[in-house]
Amino acid sequence: MAAWSVSLVLPAPALSNSIAPVPAPTDTVRPAPQEMPLEIPAQPLREALTSLGHQTGLQILFSPDLLADRQSQSLSGRMDPAVALSILLSGTDLAFDMRDRVVTIGRMQENPGFLPGLAVEGRPMSAGQAARSPTPDRSVGKTPIPVEDRPQGLSIVTGEELDQRDVQDINGALAYSAGIRPIDYPGGQGAIDVFVRGFRQSSESVMLDGLRSGYNPYGIEYEPFGVERLEVLKGPASTLYGAMPPGGAIALTSKRPTASPFHRLQLQSGSHDRRQVTADLSDRFDAEGTLRYRLTVLSRRSGTQVDRTPDDRLYVAPALSWSVGEETDITLLASYLDFRKMGAEQSFPASGTVQDNPYGRLDSSLFLGYPGLSSYRSRTLSAGYDIRHALAADWSVSQTLRYSHSRVGYLSSWAASGLLEADRLYRFGLQDRPKTSATLLVDSRLQGALVTGPLRHSLLAGIDHGRYRAHETRRNGTVVDALDVFDPVYGGPYGWDTILARDLTDSIRQTGLYAQDEIAAGNWRLTLGGRLDWSHTGSVGRLSGGPLLERTQFDRAFNKRAGLAYRFEDGLTPYAGFSTSFQPNSDSDVQGRPFSPSRGTEWEAGLRYRPAGLNGLVSLSLFRAVQRGLTTADPDNPGYSLQTGEVLSRGVELEGKAALGDGTELTAAYSYTDAQVTRDTPYPGEPDRTGKRVASVPRHAAAVWLRRQIEEGAAGGLTTGIGLRYVGATYNASNSVRVPSYLLVDVSLGYDLGRLGPALDGAGIALTATNLFDRRYFSPGFYENSVFYGNRRAVLATLSYSW
Repeated sequence: MAAWSVSLVLPAPALSNSIAPVPAPTDTVRPAPQEMPLEIPAQPLREALTSLGHQTGLQILFSPDLLADRQSQSLSGRMDPAVALSILLSGTDLAFDMRDRVVTIGRMQENPGFLPGLAVEGRPMSAGQAARSPTPDRSVGKTPIPVEDRPQGLSIVTGEELDQRDVQDINGALAYSAGIRPIDYPGGQGAIDVFVRGFRQSSESVMLDGLRSGYNPYGIEYEPFGVERLEVLKGPASTLYGAMPPGGAIALTSKRPTASPFHRLQLQSGSHDRRQVTADLSDRFDAEGTLRYRLTVLSRRSGTQVDRTPDDRLYVAPALSWSVGEETDITLLASYLDFRKMGAEQSFPASGTVQDNPYGRLDSSLFLGYPGLSSYRSRTLSAGYDIRHALAADWSVSQTLRYSHSRVGYLSSWAASGLLEADRLYRFGLQDRPKTSATLLVDSRLQGALVTGPLRHSLLAGIDHGRYRAHETRRNGTVVDALDVFDPVYGGPYGWDTILARDLTDSIRQTGLYAQDEIAAGNWRLTLGGRLDWSHTGSVGRLSGGPLLERTQFDRAFNKRAGLAYRFEDGLTPYAGFSTSFQPNSDSDVQGRPFSPSRGTEWEAGLRYRPAGLNGLVSLSLFRAVQRGLTTADPDNPGYSLQTGEVLSRGVELEGKAALGDGTELTAAYSYTDAQVTRDTPYPGEPDRTGKRVASVPRHAAAVWLRRQIEEGAAGGLTTGIGLRYVGATYNASNSVRVPSYLLVDVSLGYDLGRLGPALDGAGIALTATNLFDRRYFSPGFYENSVFYGNRRAVLATLSYSW
């Protein structure tokens, strides 16, 4: 054969040897199955094998002539390296020989002793069976490409990281990523509240399994135990996903059936009388693994740091994957989520929290609601499918669909402002706002690869459509007596309005046509994309008993994206990109004319570095983003708006992850964000926000997480982790209230009980503590003179058993 090419040799845990039960003329030896998290996008096969070497520590030998112009499939999830090799080589005439940690790639007909796939119960797995990735790639880009080639910032949180930190909500999942500012809200706000690059992200910017999560923020909740992977694509993502803020897209991937059987049970107890049990089970129905299932279940009863506030939930998510022949994969996904929280708004007064109060400090456990009339319960049922069919050569078609129905009961306690009367009296009102909604989402895609001269194209074209319909009523109520926040006495007289404040049926229809071409030429990578969207929104009903309201609005927008990257041989990749976004406005001016969508643009440049000999990646991003056409007050017509608002955000982000060897892993992030209002028109007597910093967004933020897994010695089986999170000072919208910076410490400690004896194999225990030193911290609240209390110290103990 020709001269051999060798992948990088990286530190990795030693793999024991065993004879694979595959009949062969030679003794082919491969490591015993040892699953590990792997992430390799579709790309040239040579680059995919090199990436596999980076992630597993395997030394992979191959002839460059064998891999010319060959493309690989994508793979994502936990799997045995031999399964990953089978996936990457499927559809080719290539096979592999694995001895210890050295892999040799050759032609199958020339090397009959090489493995075409992984042995399963004494029989070789066919290439088609091996090609089914246990968790198909659901990256934000829809056509997965190597992280280095993406011309924009990206943060990835794997399922393994979620387990290591025992993440309890999406805010916790994002806490160690650069440029992302989660707003902690004890008791649970339901709707996601996260700032990305200075822009507030709503539920419509959250993707679940490649589809928009929905349009109903109060009916949507995300259970991290059901998430396999989380990604944040920073900067405008409208070219692939349509309407959303310019900060970026947050993409979640649900747990799916795995290639190898997997079973885990967990019992958890901890702060606030928490009691939780979970089950995560995956197996196959047949010996070949063509039909596989996964069942994810969570049941919890718990209090929170806020008095009279539960955090109860039931989550059930079955999934079924079916490989139909060699070309078609079908995955059915369903979930049911029932959660119960509080309905109190919990916007604490600034006085007594971040400002002095003559009566002292407010307690973080203070309940700012009316017992029995402050509750929040949501029940959501969803079901859908993901179908992928391979066509000739490197082309495939796929379709993803999900239908969901949500029923929300929301008795809210809310305040008109954060100001106290006589420095201690908090006055609030009530609102009963039940809501039911139904959402249908579908995305159909054609993707493939072709070569035109020296250019290699990864093409994507698709159409997605969303329908949403919801009915909501709102009835306001009055609580007669104010609440003494320093000596609360609950109850007292209250009353409900006889006329509904709102009785509306809302509908949304959105359709988008999109196309993208990712072009490789030598070491250059060029990404071009465009999308045309049509949006139709309507409302029918009455406000405050008034006349019948019928409002319809049509919007159309075209968005584009372009990016360029160059991959140096030493692992350095500079890139630059430009992208746009749009977000519909439901408001109208004094003459009743609907506003056009707000528009966002961003320029970005960055640098990624994957050091030779180190399993790690460091990313540096510089960006400038503007959102124009935001609604502001009409000073000449109170109660109406103008479309003159503008926000500018500029910043720097630095993020890195690395396996340092000897079982040590490091995650670090830093961000500088200068987000400010550049145009505003206030009402007379109200402050002009022009030139003010955007509320809740700190200039400086940093985080670091260090984890060590000890394999040998007296401490063998012990895993430790420690994290630091720093968030700089923030302000309210008018910048009149300053919220101080804070530094939090998180720790984790785990032990493999199997080290104590064979009878405990598969058992483990873990202890985690967030905000270990119980630091008091705050975030700006809903109103000018209000704040949210941060999460106090929480300690959780988890007993798990896997088999």
